[in-house]
Amino acid sequence: MAATPEKNKSKEHQVARNEPARAGSMAPSRGGPPVTYGWEPMRRMRDDFERLFEQMFRGWGAPSLGPGRDRYWGLDVQETDDKVEVRAEAPGFEPGDFDVQVRGDQLVMCACHGGESSDKESGYREWSRQEFYEAVPLPTGVDANKVEARYRNGILSVTVPKTEESKARRITVQG
Repeated sequence: MAATPEKNKSKEHQVARNEPARAGSMAPSRGGPPVTYGWEPMRRMRDDFERLFEQMFRGWGAPSLGPGRDRYWGLDVQETDDKVEVRAEAPGFEPGDFDVQVRGDQLVMCACHGGESSDKESGYREWSRQEFYEAVPLPTGVDANKVEARYRNGILSVTVPKTEESKARRITVQG
């Protein structure tokens, strides 16, 4: 008795599901979406939880959630067809205090400003240090060589253009 195409199809599907997953590959899960292996999903989940707790406890004096997380400044990320625009509140710095980098799939923005004052008569000394750190996940296909950053009135604005290949293209639907 010859096997029908439907039976062959289900056998192929079963074989594909039983194949071992390779590291870093996309492998089917049990009826759900593909699963990415490696540390990337865990890192993103940790970042999502940090953002969630930062939003929930803003202004409550919650304990620090990591380096640079002891302040409650705003962050705005907008993605358009041709660029990603990031605006971060960072008052009290100078443009030269900032270090802005594209590291892999993240935009990393940090700044540090320190100061010292003293009163010779009383022997009083005071040190202060202000830090800023934000890491923003970027979509694939950004042009790291054309990133522009500006700092004005306490707002750091970073524009990350997309490559020509990754820009959205409108497709006309014909009827």
